[in-house]
Amino acid sequence: MKTLVTGATGFIGFHTARRLRETGHEVRVLVRDLGKAARVLSPIGIDKDAIVCGDMTDGDCVDRALEGCDSVVHAAADVSVTSGRKDFSANLRGTETVIGRASERALYTIFVSSVITIFNYKEPMTADSPLVYGKTHYGRSKTECDAWVRERQATGAAISIVYPPGVVGPDDPGFSESVKAYRSFLRGTLKSEGGNQLVDARDLAQLFVRMLEENTSGRVIAAGHYFDWDQFTAMLEEATGARVSRISAPGFALRAAARTMDVVGRLTRKTMPMTGEGIEIATRFPEMHDSPEIAKLGVAWRPARETISDLFRWYVDAGKLPARVVPALAQVDR
Repeated sequence: MKTLVTGATGFIGFHTARRLRETGHEVRVLVRDLGKAARVLSPIGIDKDAIVCGDMTDGDCVDRALEGCDSVVHAAADVSVTSGRKDFSANLRGTETVIGRASERALYTIFVSSVITIFNYKEPMTADSPLVYGKTHYGRSKTECDAWVRERQATGAAISIVYPPGVVGPDDPGFSESVKAYRSFLRGTLKSEGGNQLVDARDLAQLFVRMLEENTSGRVIAAGHYFDWDQFTAMLEEATGARVSRISAPGFALRAAARTMDVVGRLTRKTMPMTGEGIEIATRFPEMHDSPEIAKLGVAWRPARETISDLFRWYVDAGKLPARVVPALAQVDR
């Protein structure tokens, strides 16, 4: 099986490409930066002949990347829930181009969607939940993409949609927001409503490989593990040995404060400790549950404690965190 992976120099795409290679499959990648691709992908056995340089919105580049492939994992996306950025129009254009061209070739395709604001947080979330247009700019862009892909599914196109929550774990070549956030959790978490749901990037990649091997159809929620903020903070302290402070306030107060900080940040051009988008997600996120396909495919999520320990150990090894702030890991490594 030869699979095109978009976003392979990003977190999800990198782990997907690596897992495909580890399980004996061929990989082609579509990237925007050849230098970064060589640095990130060469160590996992993806050489220059398997790399196509171009943007996901460029039809000619996408056609070159698709040539000779049997399947596609579309993981590329502009992502941000903390910067206040507003223009995510490339997400829909890229999805239309990559998945549209793949569908024309009748290639089985996995679209990596999101659950951030695309479902109604007041209702139980299932893979068939109706879409909503939420308050976050990134979330609205993912709703637009998801709606377009669902329309293609309705016409019989061989596309599966996967809905992961926050994706974390070690070995993030781009140091993405979801991974970076866990380092900042050492400075403080919340004592409020909502919670944190996470899935390990390595396990998510294994799910994609199994879906590609079995041509799994439909929509799949890859829920992973859910923790309310009390549970999450306790696990974080246990895994790292750090003492974590907490912001104690009801969700509505945190959301109001964060929206005020958005205004101050725009006026002063300074980075604020909270953003309206980030707090909206943190205080409203409901618990998700795995779709039945997860167990049917034989995919099991590793313990969240293992993911957190591996992540913070990688922080230290990559020079992104001093070892002294995670004493529990330093003791284990002796």
